[in-house]
Amino acid sequence: MKLEELSAEQRRIAVDTAQLYEHSIELQAQRRTLRGGLYWKKVAGHDYLVRITDRIGGNRSLGPRSPETEQAYREFTETKRDLDTRIKSINEEVARQAKFCVAAGVNRVPRLAADIVRSLDASGLLGTHLIILGSHAMYAYEMAAGVQLKAGVLQTEDLDTLLNTKAEIELAGSLRSAGLLGILQDVDKTFKPQRKRSFRAVNAKGFMVDLIRAPIDSSGGFTSIGLVAEQLRGLEWLTALPLMTQIVIADNGFPVRFVVPEPRVFALHKLWVSLQPTRDPIKRKRDLRQAEAVVQLALDYFNLSFDDAAIKALPSELTSMIPGLVDRINDRRPKTQSGRTALPPGFEDSDRDED
Repeated sequence: MKLEELSAEQRRIAVDTAQLYEHSIELQAQRRTLRGGLYWKKVAGHDYLVRITDRIGGNRSLGPRSPETEQAYREFTETKRDLDTRIKSINEEVARQAKFCVAAGVNRVPRLAADIVRSLDASGLLGTHLIILGSHAMYAYEMAAGVQLKAGVLQTEDLDTLLNTKAEIELAGSLRSAGLLGILQDVDKTFKPQRKRSFRAVNAKGFMVDLIRAPIDSSGGFTSIGLVAEQLRGLEWLTALPLMTQIVIADNGFPVRFVVPEPRVFALHKLWVSLQPTRDPIKRKRDLRQAEAVVQLALDYFNLSFDDAAIKALPSELTSMIPGLVDRINDRRPKTQSGRTALPPGFEDSDRDED
């Protein structure tokens, strides 16, 4: 699989941007704990400190005015003001850094997909209820490896989201109130369900977002107010190992956090999908190429083995494919004059690296 490694300068810019954005995410998480506000409410001639708990007017009393409640009010107000100032400052720095990302050419993820995933993250759904699948997951693997894969492996006009649950659940507030479709429409108001009770939303330019899930025993798919998750066999394997989180860069230079399957599971699942007789022939070839690319990254860059206990515990439908897939990648590596396999990409001439 042909790939191009990031230069030392590209890696520096990508790492700096990721660190900035991770700090921004931490600040945003702290700020979400202070949603709503505090105010004094007079009841029967006495002041009570009241906390707003939701957007529809829910509230609860924290007690009558006292030195303790006055201190709580001051600390809440000051903390909220300080976080707002820090968030504004860090976001300005992220925006400045985005220009360097574009100039360095590390801006890879299509902007619409990045905006959607960023909104899912902000709603608290990413990684907890939804993870990113399909070709878009490849952006996370290549950035984690510090390489860029050729365009043909990455091209896609849809974003696959996996509902990460095996039973009906009560989702986070944003999804309960607006649904996944509502979150999509906040990003692009032209998103509509492809048809009634569809698992797919499509915007005016034909970009598709699919909501899928592993099969469950109960009848019907999972309804997300406007979309119904399609049940597909084999998806449960994708969450068998701990998920991978990676900051990637959108084509406008702004970072976004992706949560994707563990790379070895992703690769084995992709290969399994490519072998299904009902799979579209054109997609089957791309599935195979993506599987091979991620196996190469897993072996050469992530130092992962396909021979450990976690992988061996996967269903035989996946593990039976490991020898042929790994051998195919190893056979493609160049040989030294002694006949030994040369060092994999990323390990040659390490003393020339300016990092």
